[in-house]
Amino acid sequence: MNKKIKRIAVVVVHGMGEQRPMDTLRSFVAGVKWQLETLDADEKNVKVRSKPDSIGDIFETSRLSMEGCYDSADHKTQKRPITDFYEFYWAHNMRGTRFGQMQTWLTQVILKPVSKVPPRLKKIWWTVWGLFILFAVISFLFAHHFFHLPSAWKAVAALFGGTTLSLIGGAVSSFFKTSFLNSLGDVARYMTPEPDNIGERSHIRQQGIAFLKKMHAISNITKPDRIIVVAHSLGTVVSYDLLRLLWTQHNTVCSTAPDHGQPAMDKLNELSTQDTSFDLTAFQAAQYRCWAESQDLGNTWLVTDFITLGAALNAMDYFMVTNEAVPKLIEERELPVCPPVPDEKTNTVYYRELLDQGDGLKRKGANVLHHGALFGMTRWTNIFYTSDFVGGPMQRIFGKGIVDIPVPRKSFWAYPGGHTEYWDKADGHNQALRELTQALKLNNRDEPAVQASA
Repeated sequence: MNKKIKRIAVVVVHGMGEQRPMDTLRSFVAGVKWQLETLDADEKNVKVRSKPDSIGDIFETSRLSMEGCYDSADHKTQKRPITDFYEFYWAHNMRGTRFGQMQTWLTQVILKPVSKVPPRLKKIWWTVWGLFILFAVISFLFAHHFFHLPSAWKAVAALFGGTTLSLIGGAVSSFFKTSFLNSLGDVARYMTPEPDNIGERSHIRQQGIAFLKKMHAISNITKPDRIIVVAHSLGTVVSYDLLRLLWTQHNTVCSTAPDHGQPAMDKLNELSTQDTSFDLTAFQAAQYRCWAESQDLGNTWLVTDFITLGAALNAMDYFMVTNEAVPKLIEERELPVCPPVPDEKTNTVYYRELLDQGDGLKRKGANVLHHGALFGMTRWTNIFYTSDFVGGPMQRIFGKGIVDIPVPRKSFWAYPGGHTEYWDKADGHNQALRELTQALKLNNRDEPAVQASA
């Protein structure tokens, strides 16, 4: 049977730059609703209403609530449950970035050997170094020839050269402020745990964790049965941090011992520890069934899906400033991967949690996922345009259990084509939007069948 889902919450986390509250959320909901309508005519009768947001704490955001969709033939058969869309807004924490706050990060990304640059960023690396060398050569040639000119020509060269440099300087200054400090500045500061940035990083995480905690704690009619986190650009790094930190407060929660074992968790463990063939479809079904089974036993984790779009997270090993290598952090379970890393002694992704104070073998208990096994219950889908160098495949770092979906698209040289168009419906046939809507799995019939375990 399918687990009955009465209400779904979708949390949208915006990316870098000068974001305004609700801009991302409204365009996202408009795109998803349009796509739903193209897939099912009954969705055209559905209304979206803006309602008070009791989760966010900045009083600038609202909850966009999409009515449930019912079959127009009988008006009783539910096709999609009520879906609430929320925005976790964090841009106000990154203000007034100075160039000095970016120096450590810039030094790392520019001076890192090309052999350690992710494949999709090598073109950018070579472009930056090519422009630097070209500028140096032109400057040398100009200086060399300038000192050999007659005095009159020196004055003319100085006049036109000064005007040209002034215009170029103004353009560079404008670009530096709008595109560099306001966008890449966010990346640099969030990825660099230095004293100047710790306050902002901590505020974002505290606010985000409080946001998700409130969502898990909703006790009225708007309580979701499952939560989907959708993140874009730098927001994917922020969301990953929020999920891995919050997970450790939920992974051991269990109130009921199973009567007939935990077959879903056993299957998840079997697939997670396979060394040879790996069935990604079967693994995602096992993740959902493990979540449903754990819910029956009293677990409180509600995030079933993590969807990343144009994700800077795919190059974390390149962008993040740290003294520890990413593989080492994964081995230590600080960074969760998909599938989870099994314990080296037991070869399992779970351990036994005892639930009573009985004696010896009579004590009741249940198997619970370890603190690094976030993606034992949460599925991960990653969508990226082939033209968008900011995004890229996640399996390279985070494991074979992630569904990587490259969407073909052409772009000029090193321009990140399509980076802000993943949910854009303007052209009427956005493949990325179709993939996104399918990954949301808002229709209960899209989910694998589950069975009660308690």
